[in-house]
Amino acid sequence: MRDRWESLATLVRLTFAASPWLATTELVLVVVMAVAGPLQAYGVARMVNAVTGQGSVTAAAVILFAALALAFGGLVLSEAVRHRLEDGIELSLQRELLDLATGPPGIGHHEQPEIADRIGAAKEEFRRLRGTAGTIGSGLAVLVSTVTGLVLLAGIHPLLLLLPLLGLLRLWASAFGAREFRHAITATMQHHRRLDRLAEIAAHPRHGLEVRAFGLRGLLTDRIGELFEQQNEPRWQARRKGQLLEIAARVLFGLGYGAAIVFVVWLAREEHATAGDVTMVMLLAPQTDQAAQRLSDTVRVLIALLDVAGHLRWLRRYVGEQVAWEGAAQPPPALRHGIGLREVSFTYPGTQRPVVRDLTVHLPAGSTVALVGDNGAGKTTMVKLLSRLYDPSAGTILVDGTDLRTIDHEAWRSRISAGFQDFVRYEYTAREVIGLGDPARLPAPDQGDPGESDSAYDAAIEAGDARAVIDRLPDGLDTRLGTRFGGADLSGGQWQRLALARAFLRERPLLVLLDEPAAALDPESEHALLDRFNAASAATRATGGITLLVSHRLSTVRMADLILVFDEGRLVEAGDHDTLIAAAGAYAELFELQASAYR
Repeated sequence: MRDRWESLATLVRLTFAASPWLATTELVLVVVMAVAGPLQAYGVARMVNAVTGQGSVTAAAVILFAALALAFGGLVLSEAVRHRLEDGIELSLQRELLDLATGPPGIGHHEQPEIADRIGAAKEEFRRLRGTAGTIGSGLAVLVSTVTGLVLLAGIHPLLLLLPLLGLLRLWASAFGAREFRHAITATMQHHRRLDRLAEIAAHPRHGLEVRAFGLRGLLTDRIGELFEQQNEPRWQARRKGQLLEIAARVLFGLGYGAAIVFVVWLAREEHATAGDVTMVMLLAPQTDQAAQRLSDTVRVLIALLDVAGHLRWLRRYVGEQVAWEGAAQPPPALRHGIGLREVSFTYPGTQRPVVRDLTVHLPAGSTVALVGDNGAGKTTMVKLLSRLYDPSAGTILVDGTDLRTIDHEAWRSRISAGFQDFVRYEYTAREVIGLGDPARLPAPDQGDPGESDSAYDAAIEAGDARAVIDRLPDGLDTRLGTRFGGADLSGGQWQRLALARAFLRERPLLVLLDEPAAALDPESEHALLDRFNAASAATRATGGITLLVSHRLSTVRMADLILVFDEGRLVEAGDHDTLIAAAGAYAELFELQASAYR
């Protein structure tokens, strides 16, 4: 129960955070309209009594017209206020989800199914959260109108208070059904995420060739159908159970409604009630039924919102725990000695097998270091550890002798640049696509065209071999890219060249991470990049920076100052190309195997 109240407080906080003034105005209007309904019934009752000579027609008319004015005027104002407030709530929620997804300094939460399920649940109900203000306001309106109706009914006879109590039975049935449905949603969230992923594969143009080449349409359709059944069957069962309870509760309320009218007619015949009282009960009973229905609907929605708010609270607690990474020191302005790894081991969360084991190696300042090995050998994991997306499970990473854990992770990453095989295709202008490598160089939203080209952009474009790509664009750097929004279409290799340019935009980095940077390029284009890599590495050496290159193509890594060969998480060989070839070990064997393919 405490969790429910805390989740409700979270919803109220989100509502008022969007706009305190609009939220307050909406709640005031809701209360006014809630009182107006029972007041209309009371005004009609006074009017009936006035017709029979019991009371003033003028007073009854004033009450009735005032109630109608409050109801209709409040409805118009409330609609306008609520729509404006919902826009603000949606923006707040977008920021909330973005903070929760990107707040942790590491990326471990992206690889944990429980966290993925909770984020998935929040995203599935995201649009519903937009109506938080209306849901809370509806619940408050029902409570206010119910209390007002109770006061009016009690004035006729205390036994009539049983009528709203029958409405509570409907409320319980609705709450029970909503809880069962929420449990079903949580239990089937994994099926929902798989269903979304398969639907994305089936519909996305990027996968269209493979889907058609292998004739996967029927298989994907069948799998989507199976997952749909697995997802929805438990949800349908929970919904049916709740609906049967609500039908039974509504039948009981209908019987109570009829009994109440008969009872008040009997009171009137015994001269214990007036004709106006009979009229008021006949008007209030349907209002009570409608209030019970609205409250039932509100409870269903509110339980869903509380469930999502519970996920948000859990995620916020998790983020709070993760952000408490130690480290306030600033990275050095330049590397003098380099980066050392001492007996470093790492195991991914939720797994038992280490992917990096007892790694001890020194990466000299100003060097180009290449990582070589089979898939799963630990190369990419080393990249993640050096960029501090994870901390080692054991051992220490030293930056010029300083433990990386003691360095502020954001300040450290501001001195890192990176290019990856799985790069993001940002569908912005070419200038923005490259500029994201150093956001400080992006023009402000109100700045417009930055005018002359920045020399840093030119250097990055040359380093990434992206000049030909830019020259072919109709508006150069100001050309929008990507076909989803009507921009220019690029090949995979052209996108990768822009990703490389993005990686080289940041000046004076201490560490440049290139993980399979030429995977989308042909060998000839890859060879053309070697000189540019060397030039970029030379620029990095000015600050003692280290270029770390991961590649399966050994023709790319042969120019490295130091080559590290990994096998099943262990470092098995280290040296430059000539040294490793002379050693006739794993590297020499692999190099000869690849070289023979081009003979």
